[in-house]
Amino acid sequence: MKRLALMLASLAASGCAMRPPEAAAVTVTYDPMEPAAAVAQLLAQADDAQDDPKRLGVLLAAIDGLGARPVDGAADPTMPWRSIAQKPQTPPYRGRVLGPAYKAGMLDAGKSVRLPQLFDGGRAARVAVATPGQAGLDFTVLDGEAKPVCPPGKARNRQCTWTPLYSGRFEIVLSNPSTNATGYYLVID
Repeated sequence: MKRLALMLASLAASGCAMRPPEAAAVTVTYDPMEPAAAVAQLLAQADDAQDDPKRLGVLLAAIDGLGARPVDGAADPTMPWRSIAQKPQTPPYRGRVLGPAYKAGMLDAGKSVRLPQLFDGGRAARVAVATPGQAGLDFTVLDGEAKPVCPPGKARNRQCTWTPLYSGRFEIVLSNPSTNATGYYLVID
């Protein structure tokens, strides 16, 4: 029996297994333990995959599976993508019940945006930002006294995670030091 299983595994590995050519899997990798960073990365990847409906469908299914939704009052960047995406056959990973909230934005060259946000005390807070392509933004999160919660740094795929002692207002600061406008995806969890 072991010999038969080994032979079948060898045949499958060598490409002799019968499988239709269109069944080639499109895989997406992300860390489900870091949902904010995962959603930010998936949104940036989906932005770059608009010419590949199958990959786009898998990326959107992963975003949906993490329970992500647009920030209240913000436009949903995934809506136009959904009309061209091919839905995958298998259900995606299911994440947190509420899931992270996301927002798409564009930041002009040399400009900054400051986004106030409330976070609950005693509960892990995550803010992630990702940019499509090679663009990078300066990214930091400030507490109520304008002190950095996480060290400032470049963001192409970056996450800031902390646990506030008390519920309060924080400020997410994104700056574009480049000479070109840059799109970004911000995820708050």
